[in-house]
Amino acid sequence: MLSDRNRRGSGNTSGQVLIVQLTRRLRNGYLLRGPLVERRSPATNLRYGLDERHHFNEPHHFNVLSTLARAVRAGDLLFFRVTTQKQQISRSAIELSQRRQRRGRARHDSACKRYGHGGYRLTSILLTLGILCCSVLAHAQERSWRISDFSADVEVHKDGSADVDERISLVFIGAFHGIHRYIPVDYTGPEGSNYSLFLKVRKVTDEEGQTLKYSSKTQSGYRVLTIMIPGATDTSKRIHIVYSVRNAVKFFEDHDEFYWNVTGNGWPVPIDASAAYVRFPPEATGKLRAQAFAGVFHSNERAMTDIQGANVMAQTLNPLPERGGLTVDVFLPKDVLDPPGPLTKASWFIGSNPIILLPIFAFVVMFSLWWKKGRDPHAGLSVAPMYEPPKGMSPAEVGTLVDDRTDPRDITSVLVDLAVRGYIKIREEQVSQLVVFKKKDYIFVQLKGPEQWGDLAPFERVLMENLFPGGVTETHIADLRNRFYVAIPTIKSYVMSSLKDKGMYTLDPESAHGYWILGAVITAAPFMLAGYFLHVDFTQSGFWMFGAILLAALIIFLFSHLMSAKSLKGVRTRVEILGFQEFMNRVDADRLKRMPPDTFEKFLPFAMALGVEHRWAKAFQGIVQNPPTWYEGGYGPNFNTWMFMHDLSAMTSDTTSAFVSTPRASYDSSGFSGSGGSSSGGFSGGGFGGGGGDAF
Repeated sequence: MLSDRNRRGSGNTSGQVLIVQLTRRLRNGYLLRGPLVERRSPATNLRYGLDERHHFNEPHHFNVLSTLARAVRAGDLLFFRVTTQKQQISRSAIELSQRRQRRGRARHDSACKRYGHGGYRLTSILLTLGILCCSVLAHAQERSWRISDFSADVEVHKDGSADVDERISLVFIGAFHGIHRYIPVDYTGPEGSNYSLFLKVRKVTDEEGQTLKYSSKTQSGYRVLTIMIPGATDTSKRIHIVYSVRNAVKFFEDHDEFYWNVTGNGWPVPIDASAAYVRFPPEATGKLRAQAFAGVFHSNERAMTDIQGANVMAQTLNPLPERGGLTVDVFLPKDVLDPPGPLTKASWFIGSNPIILLPIFAFVVMFSLWWKKGRDPHAGLSVAPMYEPPKGMSPAEVGTLVDDRTDPRDITSVLVDLAVRGYIKIREEQVSQLVVFKKKDYIFVQLKGPEQWGDLAPFERVLMENLFPGGVTETHIADLRNRFYVAIPTIKSYVMSSLKDKGMYTLDPESAHGYWILGAVITAAPFMLAGYFLHVDFTQSGFWMFGAILLAALIIFLFSHLMSAKSLKGVRTRVEILGFQEFMNRVDADRLKRMPPDTFEKFLPFAMALGVEHRWAKAFQGIVQNPPTWYEGGYGPNFNTWMFMHDLSAMTSDTTSAFVSTPRASYDSSGFSGSGGSSSGGFSGGGFGGGGGDAF
């Protein structure tokens, strides 16, 4: 196997001794024993644990290592270890045996003299039983394992994908069932995104090529393989894990890089020896640069590398400690591997960050729901000026139907409409403030009692009940603060129910808003199921995950406000409302002079609900000479509709503020801070691959 020149020890002038320890390998009837190959019968199938020491001249060290490494790759040699130490000469085994025999006879004679032959025999039996029991207990409790060799064959293809064949030799002391192998597949990418390796396990076999039972799952950024190893009790086993990976090559502007952690730095036991053989396409011949690192995470200790054509071999020179690993880093010029195209990059990015599909999926779900449930039918009418509101419609219903929501101005329009209809009176008073300045206060006076509320709509009745609670007949705006807000949801609900009862909606806004729950459930369900059953960890995407969730929530929220669907009657009524709004916006003085005198105050609540009250009031300047009887504001003979509307707007603004005001809530706050960092450079544990494992 090795040349005579490599076996000679003469001429070593450096003072260093290269010790090669060859251990147990029987292949096809041949036993590799030191530098010799001894023929044995295949039937015996012997396994040896050898510790033969051979010395080599310093100039030939690397040739010897290369030869041994090729023997490992060929399968003729299971393992070798290289250390540097002085040769030690042990005592003769015969001399040790003779000395032990003499000591044993002396102890026997002494015991016989002291206890007699019978007592000696009994004592010996008891001691033997005690020793056996202790041995059994100690053996039952003793349980350990280690990795005698970890090597990997990696073939990098032209498209940047790679096939990996891991060969792990394990030594078990005690009873075990198998091992876990953790292979990292998720890394931090640019701008906080996730960068994934797309790993596919091809097969897991033992040293004889028999398939081993295993399970595979992705958990916390790792591909976790649970491998069952039959007969893993006080023995040595060797397993093969074969898998393929994509997205493992980093493509830069001026070069490409294959940075691979061969063993991983997560093994809780030492690794006696480790090696890697990385093959590249033939185009890489003479163009590669490589370095390797060994040791614990972030260690800069170099490992041996050898570049042969388009292939790179990396080999540890010393055993790896617990949590130690071997990492190989290969630099390639730009013309060796084919970089991925835009579509491939996009698919890899989406595959690494599937959470970014959440907003797209949310849009598809909500658009489908809106298309099926939330679209209004075509009215078949164009907007034309209408000189009065639709029959049977109150100001609040008009304002709600036009934009599918009951605004605060719609509720205050109910208040003014009740005043126009004679149910209440609005009184304006001047309140002194800081002696000089005066502030206006508004008082609502009840003109009709509850026994006269029979003609009121439900939402109007609720407003009156909360405006004059407990039998009071006068209410200041200040009395409504922190109290009236509880009635607003009920008023809105009754307005919407009234429109639905009149056949204006097939899906009213209140019910439509519930579709955001349905949309959210349909959108989130596939991702939740993927996380639970497929163990997809979306949190690896960091900021992208939060951005995707917020965007999806915004899409669902916006569509939930578009989901209400009017009936054909509702669509046509809305067209009439828009025509009436256009009339109030474009009304001219000549037409108003021909209209009834009460037109201004009769349609004023509708103008307020549609947001055109100032335009409506300005059109009546010089036409209406007297203030409305339902509003007491101290107007003299020079009544002006525009100034009246200004005062009324101030009243509605204060009223709206009082309607929606709620009691203050106190809360405590706290803060936190954090920091983070990053590092770069070559080291053990860097790059892709790696991970670790454990026995069970």
